Amino acid sequence: MKKTFLTIMPAALIALTSLVGCSKGLGSADTDNLNVNIETRGVTISMWSPFGQIPSKALEESIDEFQTLTGIKVEYETKGNYQPLNEAIKNATADGSYPNVALGYPDHFAGYINSNIQMRLDGLIKNDSKRKMTKKDAEGFDVADDGIRHLNYNDFYESYRRENETLEFKSNGEGYVLGLPFNKSTEVMECNAHFFDWVKTRDELKDKIYIPETWEQARTVGAEVRTYLTPAFGKVLCSDGVVRDAAPEDPTISVVLDLTGVTADTFRFISYDSTDNFFITLVRQFGGTYTEIDKTKTGVGYAAFNDEKYRATTLEVMDMIRDMADKKILGIPETWDDSKGYCTNAFTSNRVLLNIGSSAGVGRSVANKVSRVTVKPIPQKAGAETNYVISQGTNLCLFNKGSEAEKVAAWKLMVYLSQQANGTFAYKAGYFPTGEIPKNSADYQDYLNNAYGAAEKANQDAAIINSYTYTKSGWDRFTDPGFLGSSAIRAEVDFIIPNIFYSPDLKTNQAILDKAYTVLADYVRK
Repeated sequence: MKKTFLTIMPAALIALTSLVGCSKGLGSADTDNLNVNIETRGVTISMWSPFGQIPSKALEESIDEFQTLTGIKVEYETKGNYQPLNEAIKNATADGSYPNVALGYPDHFAGYINSNIQMRLDGLIKNDSKRKMTKKDAEGFDVADDGIRHLNYNDFYESYRRENETLEFKSNGEGYVLGLPFNKSTEVMECNAHFFDWVKTRDELKDKIYIPETWEQARTVGAEVRTYLTPAFGKVLCSDGVVRDAAPEDPTISVVLDLTGVTADTFRFISYDSTDNFFITLVRQFGGTYTEIDKTKTGVGYAAFNDEKYRATTLEVMDMIRDMADKKILGIPETWDDSKGYCTNAFTSNRVLLNIGSSAGVGRSVANKVSRVTVKPIPQKAGAETNYVISQGTNLCLFNKGSEAEKVAAWKLMVYLSQQANGTFAYKAGYFPTGEIPKNSADYQDYLNNAYGAAEKANQDAAIINSYTYTKSGWDRFTDPGFLGSSAIRAEVDFIIPNIFYSPDLKTNQAILDKAYTVLADYVRK
């Protein structure tokens, strides 16, 4: 399979960065002087989201409940995806037709800050405790007459807070708060339960073949699996350990792996859906980073993965990936010409036994020849003090729009969605709660403890890993800071791992890095 992956040319890079502005803006507006007790009943505000059908329906249900509680009318609109939402807000900047509240990624927020339309939330967070509480809700929390609780900012998971505090900085280097977390997902490893459960029953295999916890184990176990399964390609592996041309008629013997459509060339032990997340995550796991932001120059960030300080770590990661690619242990979507950018089809047809992808999509992997999926944490670097897994999903932001009452009404919506109703939204939409309060809500706990059907069970397993493994001490659900140009750097990084696999022109890992830095010249520290 011969493929070439071209990097973004400078003209395209300029187009990307122009989406978020090229000149330094004045920054965000403060919220210190807003009267949090101003009357908001009867106020109309607007909100835009990037969601498709399922999460949008869940969000609309939460908004309907908010409107019933508060008497605040919310004009909700979905733009259908993340980039169209970002573009719509940027286009609305000129005439002020952007909404009161929107969802976005940090790099989107960097553009809004640069355009002077986004508000700092520090004042509202500080003064929210002044809203008068008059009763308790069904879960025992104090609420105001309109049913809205106080925000407990410290309840948000630290990594989610950090993401919104690394966009704009005070003169002392402390970050302003630019958003509240809302819909969150991460990455997990889907495992073929039929095969790995069967291996545990085989004394000759159980010490050699197992679900890896580190990349070093993945490389070793992957080699063992390829050697063991080579005689079975094009055939079926049965529960008695015998390889047959077809499923046996004996009802006491079952099929462990149907490999009739699998060849030595198409089989891989482990795969990774997102090649940009793959690169960014492994560089972080091995002690490096791919971008850095200068806190003394608000909004100024750089590519860092090929800087002298981090280059050796980056090359160590790339060397490992190249070795696993050359030995056909590791696959990416391009391995199977998957135009959708996922390895799901390869996983469900037994061409790969382990796949790392978004926790929001594990239910897709319960299909075809794989009806039982075990979900595990993603592999880490052996012996590392901290385990890293990427955090994904958007945050709520407040725009500098409308009257004082409209801004406070919009703030109440953000409080409600980010914490008070977040557990309900999370289980309905397939995302994770933003903190312990929504995680411990009655709706989300019921979801964690009751699942029906294989696909829902896989989603539940992913939620349990996020709630009880990724939140442990020693784990970091990390994000990288957003700044003007960070989206362009991520877009270029997406080519690095495919180029390791398939580029005929960039023959060394250093050549791949040098090419990326040439394209990203505007974002390389001088």
